Amino acid sequence: MKKLTIYFLIVHTIMLLITGSGIWFILNKFFPETMVDYYFIIPLFFYLMGLIFIFQFKRTPVNEPKKMVNLYMLMRMIKIFMSVILILIYWFLDKPHIRNFAIIFIIFYLVNLIWETYIYIRMELYFKYKDKQQKNSRKDIEL
Repeated sequence: MKKLTIYFLIVHTIMLLITGSGIWFILNKFFPETMVDYYFIIPLFFYLMGLIFIFQFKRTPVNEPKKMVNLYMLMRMIKIFMSVILILIYWFLDKPHIRNFAIIFIIFYLVNLIWETYIYIRMELYFKYKDKQQKNSRKDIEL
């Protein structure tokens, strides 16, 4: 599990660096009028939420898939609420540019949704693999 967590941390960091700098470059080069002042908040928010997501799955028991699904759904709901709170805070601080901020935020949200689904599928496959290994080792002991 430790190797899988390190793998996800490295790939998550690289993915957000590429996505964050790529979207920043595209906005500055092709859509400079849509760039917001506090753009760095968006990739930072998704990076921190991703770290929380990865570390919470690390603590999930391998032999209880229902808890894993519940944790996954809980993390999604927390992310939605935190996203709404962040957008509301930005709205209070910079009303004229809220539309641009929200559009950029939604793009990041969709990219991150794909990434988190990938993490969830990989975790699920890992847990099934570990569970199968444990069952096979018990079967060998019984024989």
